[in-house]
Amino acid sequence: MILDAGILRGYPKERAELYGKPHLGARYTHGKAYEPLAPYCCVCGRRAGSVHHVARRSWGETFRLVTPRGTWDLRSPLFCLCGSGTTGCHEKFHGGARLKAEWKWRSTVYEEDWWSGELLQTYGPHSPGLYEYGYWLVTDRDGHEMIREGM
Repeated sequence: MILDAGILRGYPKERAELYGKPHLGARYTHGKAYEPLAPYCCVCGRRAGSVHHVARRSWGETFRLVTPRGTWDLRSPLFCLCGSGTTGCHEKFHGGARLKAEWKWRSTVYEEDWWSGELLQTYGPHSPGLYEYGYWLVTDRDGHEMIREGM
């Protein structure tokens, strides 16, 4: 799939793909505030202790997606994890990047519907309904994969 440069607005596709997708066990409440919803880590199942922004905060708080069907300011998905930024699974996403999350579409048709704005018109950013069309793939450094689809 070839995307128009205007849609990506200078972002690499892999980075832009992270914004607006469903959360795992957390949500935004108002403004920049957020909260955990799940009592357990979405990666290992231990007691949750923090919320992780999938898209790095240094990349910017939002990604503006401009499509033929509308414009959306998409935010980073949130994952409820054990530990903090320096311990547990949360640390594994930060310290040495032992874990990596990426959104995978179940079909190229669904991916095209996202970038055209059709899915966003129907579901809106972060909607759990998007799990019908894709899922989170969490991979460790050794190539082990975990599929995550809502909590």
